This record gives sequence, C-alpha cells and structure tokens, in this order.
Amino acid sequence: MKIMKALINKFLTLLVILSIFSCTEDDITEGGNTILDYDIPQVPVTSDYIVGSRYLRFGRLGTVVETPTIGVYNGNLGDPLIYEAHVKQAQTAGIDFFIFEMRSSNNISQYNQDISFIDGLLTAPNANDIKFAISYNFANMNLNNNNRIEARNLVTKFIDDFTKMIPYFQKSNYMSINGKKVVYIFNAFNLFSDDNAALYQQMRAELSNQGFELFIIGDQQEWTPTLRFDFRFINAVDAVTHKTYALINVNQYDVLNTFHKFTDIAFNYHKNTWNKYNIEYVPTISPSINIRLQNPGSPTFIIEKNAQWFRDFCNIARRATGNSKLIILDSFNNWNNDTQVEAAESYGEDYLKIVREEFKTN
Repeated sequence: MKIMKALINKFLTLLVILSIFSCTEDDITEGGNTILDYDIPQVPVTSDYIVGSRYLRFGRLGTVVETPTIGVYNGNLGDPLIYEAHVKQAQTAGIDFFIFEMRSSNNISQYNQDISFIDGLLTAPNANDIKFAISYNFANMNLNNNNRIEARNLVTKFIDDFTKMIPYFQKSNYMSINGKKVVYIFNAFNLFSDDNAALYQQMRAELSNQGFELFIIGDQQEWTPTLRFDFRFINAVDAVTHKTYALINVNQYDVLNTFHKFTDIAFNYHKNTWNKYNIEYVPTISPSINIRLQNPGSPTFIIEKNAQWFRDFCNIARRATGNSKLIILDSFNNWNNDTQVEAAESYGEDYLKIVREEFKTN
C-alpha cells in the first residue's frame, strides 16, 4: 500500500509539474489556466465498441445490502440457471464477452475449482449467446523479485497453463480479436521473470505450434505511471490496461473532486505512450466502488452509484480506446466491491442500459 501511495503521489506530482510548465505569463497574471482547465469533449457513439466484463466467482459478504433482481445467489457455484439470467442481462447491456478467472494449475485444487465453475456456467442453455475469455491468475506461483519464474522452475508450468486453455479456445463462443484468442493476465505487472518478453514469446510459440494466436491483455495497478512496468509488457503483450481508477485513496481529495479530468488526462497519456510501442491501451471502468464492504478500514473513498458520473467515465473510456475499440468493465457481478452493473432491486436495470447506451449504436 505504501508503494502504491508513493506511485500515486509521483503521478499526481507529474501532472502538477506539467500544469506549471504549460502556463504562460498571461496565464499567471490573469489568474492562470491549469492542466485541468478544459471541458472533456463528448465522443458520440457512431459505431459499436467491444465491451468485456469481469465475471466474478465470489462468496457474498454479509455487509452487502444491495439485492440482485434475480435474488441472492451463491456466487461460488457455477450455476447454469443463474448464468442463464446473467447472459440475458448482458445482452440487455450490450456486453460482448465475460471474463472468467482461471488460477494456475500450480495449485491443482484452485485450478480445478475454477474449471468446475467455468464449465458449470457453460452448460446454461443460452451460454453460446455470449462470448467469454479467460483471466489467467498466476498468484499461487508465489513469485517475487527474489524468486522469479525461472528460478522457481515454473516456466514449463506457465506454458502448460496456457495449453490447458486450448479446449476453451476451440469453443465457438470463445472471444477473439482479429482472429486471436483473448487472454487477460491478472496482475501481469507482477509476473516476475528474468526476461518477460522471452517468456511470453516462448509461450506464444508453443500455442502457435498448436494453431492458436493470442491477444494478451496485461494489467497494472491503478494510477501507476504508464511505463512503470514497461519491462513486463514491451514485446510481450498486445494490450495494457489499468485496474479501475475508481479506487482512490482518501488522501487524494483533488482526484476525487476532479476525477473525470484526471482520468481523461491519464488515459489519453497511456494510450499515446503505449502506441509508440505498438501496444494498445484498453480502458477499464467501473460504475461505483466500495472496498469497505470487505475491508472496513480501507483508506479509499466510497463512490456511490450515480448515473451521470458513470456516463462521464464511459465517455472518457471511449476517448482512450485503441484500434480494437475495446473496453473492460469491472465488473458485472462483484457485489462485494459494489462495482457490479448486474440488475438490483434498488436501481433495476439502469446500469445495464447505460452500458448499452454508452457503447452501442442501438
């Protein structure tokens, strides 16, 4: 947490410095313009965007007060009846694909739990009506800077985890972009390797030999500088995203109060910077957030659901998309963080409809 705070402060300091150096003498004598003194242009939806949404496996916390319109359900089960209802809601929202977590088979019990969950969902009668992709989670490898993947002799396991995805790649409703199978790598910025580019290229070569090309999206911590983890991504992934910027430390009142402008500046800087490395930037958005539901002492702001706030966030995302026009929604059903757009008794299908209106032409 201390490291994250330091990185956030460095990023915000950079913005302040940029604003100072962008001022002219007239700016100063007339009260001055800052980097935040602008109106965010509205980007009309003239063609459809691709919307992928994280779909969580979870145990509902007792602190959650919102109730799904389909009733409270066990999010730890891959229940096809629940998923059938979720697919219908996703169609209302214009969500193109769900993103399911798959933990590394380095812990076979965790891996089997995730596979059982995914396979259960895919038995829903309408499962083929929406596409899906896998979010690969290597946390159980217990990597760190002193125990990199090569030193732990887990390179073969890493590659094997991706070959285990092939039965899913072969399904007609697995998500592809330009013929490449989409794989999201969770906490990709923490994939400690002696040479990340070589590691990815070795894995890609094995998949290519078996007939599959990948579109890999790596993520990094929210509010971190664009190239903080460049050595993890360059010549390794196809796209980079940040975790949701809705997560704001309580010390950052200025960020909360001018959230959309700070985020707009950051997203466009990320987009332009990654373009130089032929890496696409993919914005991640959320309709709200409340980490205190699971961690009452969390030093982060609660952002309640607000339709206009979310619409403005969607517009910022549209401005920052790359060639694929891809958006990540965090999340469809994370009730424990209150980032869900899933229909609730209190707000109905409002946020499903907003997603469609903000990213689809009809």
